[in-house]
Amino acid sequence: EAAATSSGGLLLGGVDDKYLAPSLKNDLSHNSANVASILTADGYAKTNGKWMKNGATIKFTLEDPTSYSDYYENINLISQQLNAEGFDTNPTGTTPDTWVSDYNTGSFQATIRWGNVGPTPYFQYDNWLDSNLTAPIGTAATGDQTRFSDPDAQAALAEFAGTDDAATQSDALNKLQQIVSQQAPVIPLLYGAAWDEYSTKNFTGWPTAADPYEDPTPNSPFLEYTVLHLTPVS
Repeated sequence: EAAATSSGGLLLGGVDDKYLAPSLKNDLSHNSANVASILTADGYAKTNGKWMKNGATIKFTLEDPTSYSDYYENINLISQQLNAEGFDTNPTGTTPDTWVSDYNTGSFQATIRWGNVGPTPYFQYDNWLDSNLTAPIGTAATGDQTRFSDPDAQAALAEFAGTDDAATQSDALNKLQQIVSQQAPVIPLLYGAAWDEYSTKNFTGWPTAADPYEDPTPNSPFLEYTVLHLTPVS
């Protein structure tokens, strides 16, 4: 799975590429000097190898299920890398049930999770940022599990959903990219693989690497979108 290259949150390498804000192209990179510059400007200073302010380190826990071996390995690697930069992080393994409950109720500090998919990037941004989908800490939310709230994000989501005009939708997605990049309610890590299996014996028009018009995984509610692209062989 390829590392994310843009901080704006688009799923790049396919149809989302046309929406990419030029300023956010290939803007993700590891730069220790930038870390030091940002934290120093915010009043942090390194003490015994850790960034500190008002006597406190930058401390948080990364949580994922131990049985999700890829995610669990990732949080261990990320924690090692962050701690080498002077942060104070701890990877914690849990069960899938506990993880899902903690994620939905907001009882977590940081976690790796997949994003929603659909025919357009709207479905991903809506799940991440739509405060209409969230709930108070301790109550399960159907979306916006980080409890993010921003009127500009709500306006951009409404702008996209309220029109079929491509230029207007592109403008809305540009605003959403900037919000994700600047405020970091979520942080892109990887472009996750989507696995599928299909046969062209009777129908053609399936999503492919050459024409990734839709996530090919057979998930509801977008099955119909794929079916409407299919053409009988004879």
